[in-house]
Amino acid sequence: MRTKLLAVLLATLSFGIGADGHKSSEAIIPESVPEGAFATLMVAAKNPKEYTAYVASQPQLFENIGAVVAGVCVTHTGADYPGQMMVWTGYPSVESAMEGLTKYDPADAPKKLSAMREVKYNVIWKPLKQFDLAPAGIAPGFERVMRVKVAPEKRTAYVAAVTQYEKEAQEAGIKLQAGVFLPIGGGAHEADTVHVRFVAPSASETGARLDKIFASGVDPKSGLAQMYQMGTPVSDTLESCEQLYTATQ
Repeated sequence: MRTKLLAVLLATLSFGIGADGHKSSEAIIPESVPEGAFATLMVAAKNPKEYTAYVASQPQLFENIGAVVAGVCVTHTGADYPGQMMVWTGYPSVESAMEGLTKYDPADAPKKLSAMREVKYNVIWKPLKQFDLAPAGIAPGFERVMRVKVAPEKRTAYVAAVTQYEKEAQEAGIKLQAGVFLPIGGGAHEADTVHVRFVAPSASETGARLDKIFASGVDPKSGLAQMYQMGTPVSDTLESCEQLYTATQ
């Protein structure tokens, strides 16, 4: 059963999005969204490196909640508080992600773990477009993360614009992967926004991509231009992400 779940997740975490486009571009949710879900626990770590090392050494934390993949992201810039980072877990479905929430109470964590961080909040994420984890994709990596306000009726068109920009960048020889995620149960922290991730293999490659944009300008018909026409960023951070756990049989 564990092998089957892992196979399902590795397939669904490819997060393929349909291109049929039968629904109007004003649909609140794209017609064909990928299976799978993520959950994140946002924390303020006293020492992010030590916290990461400890979490990596405790695979049972992820086994106990039914996660099939897990990792961390550490915030470098734009943090709301010192030591900002998150622990992320991947599941085959929203159902299993929600079940995972009921199997772990952050307030009842091991004493050593609790002493290393302050819990801020947690949230479930539904991917709205293809988002491949390595080795099929780049993620996790060095990531620019934006929370963007997008009118519900523009959400489908916004996802299409992100997909277009990702393709345009890749065709230009840029190593870029983009993800769009809809928050579920994120409270006031995530309300009225979508979560957009631009992933590169390294910080330098993220910077090189931005240098090219500043040097060449933005084509008004490009996916990037359309994104900014339809959405308003409300937060903007740079994060280093890594995968620490993959389920076994």
